[in-house]
Amino acid sequence: MSDSERLGAALVLALFLHFALALFHPKKADAPPRFHVLIEQEESSLARRASAPGLGIEQASAQSEAENEQRDKKRQAYLQYLEDVDAAIHARRLSQGENGLIGIALCAFTIAPDGSFSEPQLVSSSGTVELDQSALRAIRAASGVVRRPAIIGEDPIRLSLAVKYQYGLE
Repeated sequence: MSDSERLGAALVLALFLHFALALFHPKKADAPPRFHVLIEQEESSLARRASAPGLGIEQASAQSEAENEQRDKKRQAYLQYLEDVDAAIHARRLSQGENGLIGIALCAFTIAPDGSFSEPQLVSSSGTVELDQSALRAIRAASGVVRRPAIIGEDPIRLSLAVKYQYGLE
C-alpha cells in the first residue's frame, strides 16, 4: 500500500467514525423545568370599574383622550425639533471646507428655552483633532437657528449628538 492510499484509507475511516458517533450517540434526557409559572386572573377584576382611567373595560373619558392627544402632539413636536437641530448642525459642519474628513464625533450640549446651545463639549473623539473641532464649531454655528416650539416646554434639553463626516455626505 502506498502513502497516498494509506492517507485516503485513514480519511475514510475517520469520516466513518465521526458520522457513526454522531448518528448513534445517545441523546441526553431533557432536564425537567426548574420552575413553573402560574398566572391566575379573577374574571370579575375585568368587569369592575377601575379607579384610574384605562384600567378596566370602561372606555377612557374624553378628558383623558384629549390629554393623550396633547401628549402625542408634544412628543411629535419634540422629535421633529430634535431632527431639525440635527439637520441644522450637519448643514454647518462643512462650512470651512472640511470635505476630506471622515469619522464621527460624539458631542453633548444643552438647548436653552430660547433655542440657543450652551456647554458644547466632546464626549467621544473621532480620533482626528480637525474633525472634533469642526463638529464643535458646527454646533456653535447652529445655536439659535432652529426655533424651539412652545409646546415642548421651557426645560433645558441635554442632548448627545453624533456629528458624522464622510465622503459624499452633504
